Amino acid sequence: MSETIQKQKVNYDFIDSLRFIAIITIVIEHSYLWPSFVYFQTQSEQIIQTITMVFFKFGTITFYILAGFLIGDKIHTTSSLTYLKRRFDGTFKPWLFWIVVFLVLIYADFAVIYFKGGDVPAFENPFSFFWEKIKYIIVETSFWFILNFLGSISILLVFRKFLYKYWLGVFLFACSVFYSINLYFEWIPTRHTTAILGFVFYLWLGVIMHKNYSQFDSWIKRIRMLPLIIFVALTFFFSCWESLSIMNSGSTVDPYNTLKITNIVYSLTSFLLLYKVGNIKWINKLNPRSSTYGVHLIHYIIIAQILPLIFRPLHITPDGKSSFDLVLIQYGRFLFTYLVSYLLVYLINKIERIKWIVGQ
Repeated sequence: MSETIQKQKVNYDFIDSLRFIAIITIVIEHSYLWPSFVYFQTQSEQIIQTITMVFFKFGTITFYILAGFLIGDKIHTTSSLTYLKRRFDGTFKPWLFWIVVFLVLIYADFAVIYFKGGDVPAFENPFSFFWEKIKYIIVETSFWFILNFLGSISILLVFRKFLYKYWLGVFLFACSVFYSINLYFEWIPTRHTTAILGFVFYLWLGVIMHKNYSQFDSWIKRIRMLPLIIFVALTFFFSCWESLSIMNSGSTVDPYNTLKITNIVYSLTSFLLLYKVGNIKWINKLNPRSSTYGVHLIHYIIIAQILPLIFRPLHITPDGKSSFDLVLIQYGRFLFTYLVSYLLVYLINKIERIKWIVGQ
């Protein structure tokens, strides 16, 4: 009996490895210094930019699948209200705390400008400025994820009675594909950060994976590694192709949108490959279970508020840089951002009274 329990525990360790990899991809993605909606004109430069951006675009969908898997572990032992309260304490309260920190740093920047005699719109139109910054944080930064995540959980809990019905999965998948199609028709805003129903399917998929875990695990073990790698490479190629097509169509739509249909397939196949690789033991030493969410909350604040203090005096901007130069800068920004974020989370977790601010 104890051997069976231990075996299941080892199998579930894949969650920590995938969490770690997913947050790495998200921090790398956000560390870019590419010009917004300005793309290189030469094909070689476009290809370098696209490969760099698309390669790491599986992280968000991976997070939703893992979260759904963990929900499946508790769905029958916890009431909906109890579960939401736990999520509020462990997820929403830290999110609110770091939004306040983000706002304080934004206003501190403008206070410095004001005392130096500069023009400060924050003080000229305080209410509209405050509202614009709230919208910026919630819609345009990584903080969008938590509201969408909690909303997605709430939707699944509303349909709890039908959770294992496959018609629910088909409906939720259709909602996700709608956002893929919308990239070309723009019926509604195209940003994946405002895709209210765009990610619920992947949460549901994680729940179904948990319910059928032994069958899923057996199926993955029967798949050979080489064909799976080839399949991931093919889906990556098509995701890059779609991004380049959008980029060269003259559209202002984000060509690296997470909910591109090709990126959805690439993300799902990448998840299968990472699961096949299994638990990576050295990752466990970094304790991703207690650090991942904190890194997610802190990293964008460092990118938006701290990195400019370093880059502005050095006059490092995207202007005039080749795509290769920008890749090197991106990885430098990533290393600084991730290491500082991880160190802060590590130190906060050492202080019992405040460790709640990095959640779980």
